[in-house]
Amino acid sequence: MREKWLLAGVLLAAIPAADAADTLRDRNGEPVQAGVFTSRWGRLFSGNEKQFSGALSFSSGLKEQLVSVPNSSDGAAQKNTLNQTVNLSLQYSPYSFWFANITSRLPIRDTNRYTTDFRYSFGYDDWHANTVSLVYGNYGENHFWTSGSRRHTYFEQGAFTLAYKFSLPKPVENSLLINKGDSIICQIGYSWAPRYYDLSSNDIRKNKNVMLGGCGYTFRQNFFIRATAFWFPDSSQQQPWNGDYSYSFGYAGYTPGSFSIQYANYAGTRYPGHGSGNSKFREGTVSLIWFLPI
Repeated sequence: MREKWLLAGVLLAAIPAADAADTLRDRNGEPVQAGVFTSRWGRLFSGNEKQFSGALSFSSGLKEQLVSVPNSSDGAAQKNTLNQTVNLSLQYSPYSFWFANITSRLPIRDTNRYTTDFRYSFGYDDWHANTVSLVYGNYGENHFWTSGSRRHTYFEQGAFTLAYKFSLPKPVENSLLINKGDSIICQIGYSWAPRYYDLSSNDIRKNKNVMLGGCGYTFRQNFFIRATAFWFPDSSQQQPWNGDYSYSFGYAGYTPGSFSIQYANYAGTRYPGHGSGNSKFREGTVSLIWFLPI
């Protein structure tokens, strides 16, 4: 909460008041959100109504971390490195808010075909309030080049997320908004993964369940802050890299040719007193995104 108001105060001092007529709106006249739920399980290009969309981005961690770097079809080396990648994201939206997205990631350091991987998601995700979304996302071991019996992707280790987006009651929302034209949208949801890797047993387990809830604040049309909390009904299913919460903030563009910049922290975050995790600010990632003019 403290970061939210600090950032909002800085932006308020730096940006002149915007005229309501300049607000970007969709075909129904509703203000477009600043990618408030451009989440790891959701639609990449919120507010973009084009059938084909693309983005080129550069992402960098803020500190060196010990990672496993594949150096051949069946080998890998452990090393401390700054995780930096160039990412190409492509999205196809055939109808309404249905979409399919794939993101290819190429490390800047230790670049070879075995370190290149991809992530993908698809489903229905309307970014308006009072809507339901159903999205499948896979952010695990997906590789273009494999060897032996390894598969390119393990579909069963992805997660299906059912979520409901909603607005806060007007009296509550109005008391929280800083400027006219700002907006808040929240969501609650349930995520299910048919299979998942369990570190303690070094084995694949079944039926991982996660409840989630969070809100996003859009400030001056393009700036945003969002946070999501996660709850594991079976606490043994939470792995060291599964955070108690995630948060991000930044500036989001909408139109092809525009830029976005954001900070995000997803992995290993822990509430005070809840085990040990990587909840420090430097554990997050900064991304510069260019929405391709296609």
